[in-house]
Amino acid sequence: MSNPRRIVPGTTYLVTRRTIRRYFLLNPDKRRLLLAFYWYVTAVLAAEFGIQVHAAQMLSNHLHEVLTDTRGRLPDFLSQRNRLLANAIKVLRGWPGEVFSREGTSVVALYGEDAVLQKIGYTLANVVEAGLVASPEDWPGVTLAATDIGTRTIRVSRPDLYIDPENTRWPAAAEISITVPRSLEASSGHEGARERIVSAVNAAVEKARIVARKAGKFVRSLEWIFAVPHTTRASSFEEMGARNPSFAAGGNVEMAVRAMKERAGFLAAYREALAKMRSAVRDVFFPEGTWRLFRELGVNVISTT
Repeated sequence: MSNPRRIVPGTTYLVTRRTIRRYFLLNPDKRRLLLAFYWYVTAVLAAEFGIQVHAAQMLSNHLHEVLTDTRGRLPDFLSQRNRLLANAIKVLRGWPGEVFSREGTSVVALYGEDAVLQKIGYTLANVVEAGLVASPEDWPGVTLAATDIGTRTIRVSRPDLYIDPENTRWPAAAEISITVPRSLEASSGHEGARERIVSAVNAAVEKARIVARKAGKFVRSLEWIFAVPHTTRASSFEEMGARNPSFAAGGNVEMAVRAMKERAGFLAAYREALAKMRSAVRDVFFPEGTWRLFRELGVNVISTT
């Protein structure tokens, strides 16, 4: 039995979703339909579930996002948005099978400002380290520039792909603001936080360029990128059964200790409550952050708000 996921409103996460068998199913298409579809459904569902987007980049076989879950609805958002994305890709590519890896979505809680800055930099520099473009904003697919964070609002018309225009859930157009994480804004102010983000991304991009050059990777043309078949699979080495962490602290020891204590405390309280429930004890309370049992069975959950 896998450990339960802890979902606490206000948490910022690095979210990663990979394609089945590393196929290039997310590769940008020349008509930019996948780009428009991603931003449209993300905008609509982020507003519905209280998700803030700080950084995002979709490479050919995986998607990275740095998000804040303001209402504790991240699993609902990811489930519905990724299902729509997968179905749209099946239509767009004529793909008959699964789109995303069976391993599921990696959801890493970010503890502290160092972790948030590090993962924003990591997310936006990813395509540079892959040797595909010189700067994040040059990528023709889903991406953002460091300067977009805290200033840009993306507006997109409903794409002519998969979405039912007669369904009132889907408006003719949608928009989403790319926001500064609240933790950074609280400590540095809006402009100060933006400066720190730009600095972190610039450093990550410069490091990514060095890594790409050492690996003999060179910037590709847009024509080359668009021409890559979606049936291509990544050939780089990937460790089987690699560790999938539940949190990151950006090298901050104090935050790492805090995260481990919180995780251990949550698991201990969860298992104790679960054992009581299985023993037919009435009025059992699960710890704050219990999500699945609350949604599926309506168990009592301790609230600190």
